[in-house]
Amino acid sequence: MGIQRRITTALVAGVLAAVSLTACADDQRPLTVGHGDSPEMTTAAAVYAGALARTGMDVETLPHAESQKELLDGVASGGLGLFPAFTGDLLVQLTPAPTAISAEDVIADVNRSLPQQVAIGDPASVSDRWQVLAGQDLKERSGVETLADCGRFPADLPIVVVQTPSTSVLDAIAGCHHGPVRSVPTVDELVTQVRTGRALGLATALDTASVTDLAGVQALKSDGPPIAQDLVPVFASGRFEKPQLKALSRVAGELTTADLAQLVREVRDGGSPRAVADQWLATHGV
Repeated sequence: MGIQRRITTALVAGVLAAVSLTACADDQRPLTVGHGDSPEMTTAAAVYAGALARTGMDVETLPHAESQKELLDGVASGGLGLFPAFTGDLLVQLTPAPTAISAEDVIADVNRSLPQQVAIGDPASVSDRWQVLAGQDLKERSGVETLADCGRFPADLPIVVVQTPSTSVLDAIAGCHHGPVRSVPTVDELVTQVRTGRALGLATALDTASVTDLAGVQALKSDGPPIAQDLVPVFASGRFEKPQLKALSRVAGELTTADLAQLVREVRDGGSPRAVADQWLATHGV
């Protein structure tokens, strides 16, 4: 019996040692940051990767884009450490028919719906929410202040877009009684057409912020839909300690819609996402 007990004890000790070594190896392997295929997500991923690297963490970025489902599955399985996402898109991924609209409600529902061992960080002041744009003169003549007043615009004004809006977004602006949806190649062209007062625009907040001259054009505020779209890091909660969580919070406290739009412009002009992000991090002391 004594020999058997010693053998069992030795086996248990060996298993525990192996588990401990595996855990240490997992902690020491580089943290991989993933991203979607848009310049906005590639750039945001570079910002988060750079902030984490500044804490001394070994960080690498996926060389290729993945779908949001692939990214979420990667974090849940432990193969991926973090990826940036917009809260509304994330909630639709987790809950195909979400009812939450406001920023706070969307974040609350995302937190309730995430897989185990997956968390989101503080939202940055970066919004990619869809919004209706109108010429200032048209807006004043029509007595329109918010999206709820949109029905006061002349009926059948065309809606100009650069991205194809989802059905839920079009449903959210149905009160505008708009005409056909027309696509244009650039946000600058969209703004030019809206400024004439002969069309309304439908664009995301990030797209709108990328335009350098918005004189004579205003976005309609809305207390209801479309769904909020705030930038958050989605990460494997077991991989981060206090310094890394603080770094993510500092990004949340500094990064704005205008900042990310500017960084994306620089990337579109040929800048390296990591170099552009590192410059922003250095400038803002993150």
